[in-house]
Amino acid sequence: MTRSLVMDTHSWRRLKQILEMKKPGWKLKNRLLISLILLSSIPIAIMALSSSFISNRILSDQTDQMHQVFLNQVEKEMNSQFKKFDELMLQYTYDNSALSRFTKDDLTYQNFQLVNDLFTVLTNLRSGMENVVEIDFFSTSYNKIVTSSGLLLQPDDFLDPLAIDKSRTLTKYGGWLDTRNHLNTRLDRPVITYIRPMNSAGSNLVNSFFIVYLDAATLSSKLKANVSDPATYLVLNSDGNAVMHSDPTKVGSFIDSPDFRNELTKGKNMPNYRFTINLDGKPSLINTVYSANRDWYYVSILPTALVAKETNQLRNILFGVSFAFILLAILIAVRTSQRIYQPVHKLTQRVFNDKDASTSKDEIHYITEHIQHVEEHNDFLQKNLKQYQTHAEQYSLMSLLIGNSSDTTLQQDTFENKPICLFLLETDPIYMKSQYSRNDQFLMYYAIDNIVDEILSTKGTTRIMMIQPGLFAILHQPEQAVFQQPRVYANELLHAVRTYLKLNFVISAGYSESGLPGIHDVFTQAKHALRYSFSLGTNQVIISDELDPSISDQADALVEVENLILQSLHASNYGEAQELFTQIIQLLKDDSSLTSELVKTYCSQLLGAMMHTVGKDYHGDKESVNMKHLTMELERQRNLQEIERFFSLQFFDKLIVSQPEKSSFERQQIEEVVAYIRAHYDQDISLQLCADLVGLSSSQLSRSFKKIMGINFVDYVIQFRVGIAKELLSDPKNSIQAVTDKLRYTSVNSFIRIFKKITGTTPGHYRKDTQETRL
Repeated sequence: MTRSLVMDTHSWRRLKQILEMKKPGWKLKNRLLISLILLSSIPIAIMALSSSFISNRILSDQTDQMHQVFLNQVEKEMNSQFKKFDELMLQYTYDNSALSRFTKDDLTYQNFQLVNDLFTVLTNLRSGMENVVEIDFFSTSYNKIVTSSGLLLQPDDFLDPLAIDKSRTLTKYGGWLDTRNHLNTRLDRPVITYIRPMNSAGSNLVNSFFIVYLDAATLSSKLKANVSDPATYLVLNSDGNAVMHSDPTKVGSFIDSPDFRNELTKGKNMPNYRFTINLDGKPSLINTVYSANRDWYYVSILPTALVAKETNQLRNILFGVSFAFILLAILIAVRTSQRIYQPVHKLTQRVFNDKDASTSKDEIHYITEHIQHVEEHNDFLQKNLKQYQTHAEQYSLMSLLIGNSSDTTLQQDTFENKPICLFLLETDPIYMKSQYSRNDQFLMYYAIDNIVDEILSTKGTTRIMMIQPGLFAILHQPEQAVFQQPRVYANELLHAVRTYLKLNFVISAGYSESGLPGIHDVFTQAKHALRYSFSLGTNQVIISDELDPSISDQADALVEVENLILQSLHASNYGEAQELFTQIIQLLKDDSSLTSELVKTYCSQLLGAMMHTVGKDYHGDKESVNMKHLTMELERQRNLQEIERFFSLQFFDKLIVSQPEKSSFERQQIEEVVAYIRAHYDQDISLQLCADLVGLSSSQLSRSFKKIMGINFVDYVIQFRVGIAKELLSDPKNSIQAVTDKLRYTSVNSFIRIFKKITGTTPGHYRKDTQETRL
């Protein structure tokens, strides 16, 4: 009896101490304990069932909320890590003259000091950044790569063609590549790749890149709060590959469950998403947070058996001791409440580690506040996402027009699969530059946008883009297609812009019967038709199918001579360019129907193109060109003879030849190299080999080859081999593997990639098209 009283007093004293503890989450913990004690006073069977149900519900909700809060914090910390890394790299790549010297000279072992200095910079950068496995410097000017491990490589020896191809597409901002495994012997671990372009000092020209490899396994260690956490955490990309994983051995693995990936994508536009699914034969509770910054999903996986484990144990124990004393049931409840709360407590440590225990309230209170804050933040992100989607749609539409892309996915919600009208509005860009500031030129876009919206928005779906200052593209999909609609709408637009903007405009109208898939061809035809405005005059609507052939022939003749002039200027053949310009003047004299205004407008546009081609060779004093002054001076010329004299004095006579004329010996050397390439295309050909052949250094040959041939050495070799490949593919006896081997490509995939890059189609499609043409 005495022993029983001692146990009773000790139990109540311990219970009182537990109730008086005010640590983070103490109210939730005490409510759970009191519920178990009260249930112990009723029939044990009912108490076991009720406690199991309540505990399961509490723990499931708490586990979901804790995982969601934890995933949001991890996603925020990861984005902060990547942002800091991006800002750090920006300090070394944006207009930094200290690093630009590595792009001015060729990176060769002969230039040892330059390579050694660059290696020192890369070593310092690598030691100053966390989680960096390797950092490399890629000079696109000389096609060389210096690694932080001290290697000097060509792109083919670098053994990461995906990073090389990705870097060539970047112009200003950095780009990321998701986790890849075992790229090469240097990178034998999972890595996340970051590529940062470096701008040349004083210009927007990109001629080098930093390629940084981050250790994905080390970054994965940040996904888990502590080692005792039973949940699995991972970061998945949109393809279902694990970019990061709380188990480092599974970084880069693939989730081979279509049902799981389908459920995952449902939460893409939600702040948090949870669902239950069978993974590896086990029912699992999944919580996800989508990160739009990198199209990643932060995922936690917790088997539901772990959530219900403690409550099931409680139920079994209570059934087993159904006839035990109430005191024993209370002691069990005290111990079990502590054990049940332990997993939840571990998950909440990251949320409550900065809370004051003396002032802490119920953890549900803080979780609710945190979720409310997250929801407000997500509302803000959704607004930004809408703006981003608008910009992405505009960019994609521009890519469709100019032919850089054929993907119409982003436009599926905007344009239907029906015919589309295209209108190109053009005004004199030289006149605009001379009369308006750059800001005023962009304001012109908004003025035209308002006019187009007023005229066409009620008649169908409309989008407007500024291709360049002075050239605007309008896409309009009418609700009902009518044959004469393009001309009718074009006349309305021309009248409106002439009325409100007081500028001379020309509109070229086109019509795509196939909708967006055929819009690039219509754009190309419409842009070409704008050249005919020279003969037709301004303030006209041009439809190429209705043009007089004589007008198009005249415009094509001018364009042909223009291109020859620009090619001569690019090659520094200024005398030849001046002779060709004399042909332009003669063509203008032969057409008596041209007005003085048309001739001066045409000549001002040609002058702008010529000055852009020669660049800094114009004006020996290196002063900026006053286009407004030149345009006004050109306007004062009274006839073609004075215009020809104006070009001679103001343009050709002021050109400074930065390089001497091509010597016959230099041309002879290049012709010898070209002959060697043509004769040995099926052998290994390198720049250094050809340089030794003619007694030049590789850098001298590279410059001379580009100067004489107008194309880089490597590009010439590739294009010549592709031409040979076309001849070989026309014979069905030659397999693609045989052509690959003959042209010395390392693999069929490499040959297919280069062939498609040059021709726009694969070798298989090219062979098929050739055979169909013969039939």
